Amino acid sequence: MNNDRRPQREAWPLSATVITSLAVSATVGLAMVAYVFAVAGGSVHGRLVALLPIFFFAAFATAMIIFWAVYFIVARIAREFGGGKVGAREHGIAVLLTFLAVSAFHYMQGLGMRQLLHERESPSVRAGSCPERMECLPLRSADELAGADAQERMRIAERGRLNAETFALLMRDADPRVRATLARRADLPVELLDRLAGDRMAEVREAVALSPRTGDDAMNRLAFDRKESVRLALARNRNAPPTALDALAGSPSNAIRELVAAHPNASEPVLQRLLNGSSDRAEQMAWERLRSGKVR
Repeated sequence: MNNDRRPQREAWPLSATVITSLAVSATVGLAMVAYVFAVAGGSVHGRLVALLPIFFFAAFATAMIIFWAVYFIVARIAREFGGGKVGAREHGIAVLLTFLAVSAFHYMQGLGMRQLLHERESPSVRAGSCPERMECLPLRSADELAGADAQERMRIAERGRLNAETFALLMRDADPRVRATLARRADLPVELLDRLAGDRMAEVREAVALSPRTGDDAMNRLAFDRKESVRLALARNRNAPPTALDALAGSPSNAIRELVAAHPNASEPVLQRLLNGSSDRAEQMAWERLRSGKVR
């Protein structure tokens, strides 16, 4: 006679597992949206509004994949050693492991910037980089930087001695003035400068567009920026490549067209594009350069 009076666990139906997976994935997606919102400083801008659904669905899909992978592993173990029933306990384990895996993944993403710097930059960056011919402020710890106000963080971004960790923190600073100041640093690693070219705030992208160290790929993207001030800043950059200037030559702004016509890197096809029959100053400047043969 069987005297085992322990309560028998009930197996959950597949529908309950699906609902659990959706709830977990939605929670992770909303957490990612809240994180992005916090990084943005509590304000939502036009570009950020368009990106929030992408952040949500990317996090949602990642959590869904992780949950089902973990669930199948837990279910297999339960069938082998637990009598074959996948109940509340097994689902709870799957949910917990999913949250832990997502947290670890997010943490590793945060370390990605620092790892990029450590692998690609010189030892001077790791010890504390400083622009040449500038008396820099002492290296600050991450805690000191996090406790500083916006004005102090701007001073540090401009002339502070920075290592990989503080570079990464300032890259994600909630105040766009801090990020724009950082973009103007002469010793900012090129990889980070290219990342700032996609910043949500125009003033940061303007600083990147003006930097002589910005890569051609980033400049080509900025040439199509929706903000005229960014395109105007790029037209003033003496290192802008002909591919970016070609895009700028089609701008409706007379100021941008004139800067392109006078740009030392404007090639013959770029100048030809300025000949649109408008007889404006940009077209006259382009004609003069083409006639004189002073074209690269």
